Amino acid sequence: MKIIFIFLCCVYVSAALAKDVHYQLNVDYKIVNFSGQPAQAMAVNDSIPGPVLEFTEGDIAKITVVNHTSDEASIHWHGLLLPQEQDGVPYLTYFPIEAGATFEYQFELKHAGTYWYHSHTRIDEQKGQYGAIVVHPKNGYQDDFEHDVVVQLSDWTDEDPLDVLKNLKKDGD
Repeated sequence: MKIIFIFLCCVYVSAALAKDVHYQLNVDYKIVNFSGQPAQAMAVNDSIPGPVLEFTEGDIAKITVVNHTSDEASIHWHGLLLPQEQDGVPYLTYFPIEAGATFEYQFELKHAGTYWYHSHTRIDEQKGQYGAIVVHPKNGYQDDFEHDVVVQLSDWTDEDPLDVLKNLKKDGD
C-alpha cells in the first residue's frame, strides 16, 4: 500500500509540473528575393525559417496550424517521440490540413534536445516551410551559460524543387 501511495504521489507531482505550451503556426505563401529575382516561397508566421518553438521536457505541446494556402499542408515534428497520429505525415499517419483549415497537434515532449519541424506535403519544405524546436531538460542544464542561439542553415534555389528532385534522381548517385 505504501508503494502505491508513493507511486501516485510521483505521478501527481510530475503531472503538476508539466504545463501546456501553446503555439499558432500560420502557413502561407510569401514572395522572397534571395537571388536577385522575386520568387514564391512558403513561410511559417511570415518567416523563413519559421519561429523557434521552445518547450521543457514533460510539457504538453498544443500547436495550432492554420493553412492559409490554396492547397494541403502538414507539419512533421522531426526527431520527436510522439503518437503516430500526431507525426504529421499526410495519408500515412493522418489526413493533411486542407486549404483554409486548421489542425491542432497535441503531444507530450518526452526528451530534451534540438530538433526541427517541416512540411511533409509535396516539397513545401524546400520552399521555406520549416523551423526549429528546442526542448530544454526538465532539471535544467549541467553547464552554466548566459544564453543559447539556434542557428538553422538552409539553401535556396529559384528552380522548381520538383525539377531539383527529378535531376537528383536522374543522376543516379
